[in-house]
Amino acid sequence: VDASTVTRRRPPMAIRYQCFLVLVVLFVLGSPPVCVPSDNQLKIMVHISTVFIAAILGVASRACLAFTSAPGRRGGSQLHAKKPTPKPLFPYGKKPPVYNKQTSLWEPSAETEDEPYGPMGSLLRGGPNPALIRVLQPEQYDQAVYKYMAQTRCSRIEAMGNMDSYFNNAADWAFQKSEEARGARQVDYTELKPKQAVLVLTWAFFVTPLLIRCGYLIAATEKGWGITLEDVLNF
Repeated sequence: VDASTVTRRRPPMAIRYQCFLVLVVLFVLGSPPVCVPSDNQLKIMVHISTVFIAAILGVASRACLAFTSAPGRRGGSQLHAKKPTPKPLFPYGKKPPVYNKQTSLWEPSAETEDEPYGPMGSLLRGGPNPALIRVLQPEQYDQAVYKYMAQTRCSRIEAMGNMDSYFNNAADWAFQKSEEARGARQVDYTELKPKQAVLVLTWAFFVTPLLIRCGYLIAATEKGWGITLEDVLNF
């Protein structure tokens, strides 16, 4: 095995976290079965959906705050910890963003390029976490990107790709960067991999809605744990 290409092989954090939430929802709401009046069924569906979104945002927001903190502040970015600063994958000669001490914000330079892709690009590259941050907390996302650009002197697209990966799974991203510091091959997080894109779309538009519906049927109908595949697919 080539040590330079070794990375940890495990499902993206968003997928593992969703599976965990599904088990919690089914256990708490499904035992024993509860019959809820029909006028409250919609509320149940909203509550279950909110659990998923809030949990994902909670994890992603904590990661985002780690990158948007001021340079040298205790509890800030992992890039200021004992680990070496990541190196850019592609050459970049433009002036990086700077930190404004008066506003406590990272500001782009006059040479900073525009966003190369939107939230859908973040969804396909990093999953729901970075996409939700870009939609609901765009300023924090931009701050993380600017800070990474300033620290590594990389392009905006490379910084966005790294932040998408970081917000999806901070532990695996940090592990990969530590391996790269030891001589491992650098990963191109700007690349849109078709296999990863198909997996993300499948979870986002098929698997997750079905899991939410299972939780709803168990918690809000008389069928309880006796639901069948026909019940799940019969919207």
